[in-house]
Amino acid sequence: MDDKTKDVVRKVRNLFKKYGIKSVTMDDVAHELGMSKKTLYEYFSDKSNLVHSVIECETQLREDYFKENQQKSQNAIEEILWIYRFYLENMKGLNLSFEYDLKKYYPDIFSHLRNIKRKKIMEATLANIKKGKAEGFYRRDMNEEVIAKLYVLRIENLPDTDLFSTEERFSVDFRKEMFFYHLYGILSEKGYKYLQKNIDNIEMK
Repeated sequence: MDDKTKDVVRKVRNLFKKYGIKSVTMDDVAHELGMSKKTLYEYFSDKSNLVHSVIECETQLREDYFKENQQKSQNAIEEILWIYRFYLENMKGLNLSFEYDLKKYYPDIFSHLRNIKRKKIMEATLANIKKGKAEGFYRRDMNEEVIAKLYVLRIENLPDTDLFSTEERFSVDFRKEMFFYHLYGILSEKGYKYLQKNIDNIEMK
């Protein structure tokens, strides 16, 4: 993907995040970009191809930013709190219909994205658990694979439950409770004391 195409994809990505996928037409995209539909179709064969490109771009941008900043954390607790803040930041400005539209109208792309996200979350969670155990901040007796899979399971099953509304699932309060439910379950006594002592400086407000 050349730089011009990447620039187009980033602008369309913002449209999708703001208005959802279904409601944004190729006419809307062409108008927003200040180009004709004919020119737009020189970049993308159809809307499905455009959606796929946007998802690929979004995934790559997140991965690049994640790799660049993850290592700045001093320890596993600060690292996992940074991941939490990173996740919340990515939720800002996201139209609630984005996820629904992707799953309903582009199931293959949704499945592809889910598999990528699952792999990345598993890798990051496992690495963080191992780091925390080595530092003494996490319980040494926990099964790393089981805990990581349980964490992914909770995230993946949220869209399919009717116990919470879509608005609740995307709220900061909900995500905060789910995150700290995981964190407090893996902390050792040393980790708990460290968190309580430093939480005002490192927790997302």
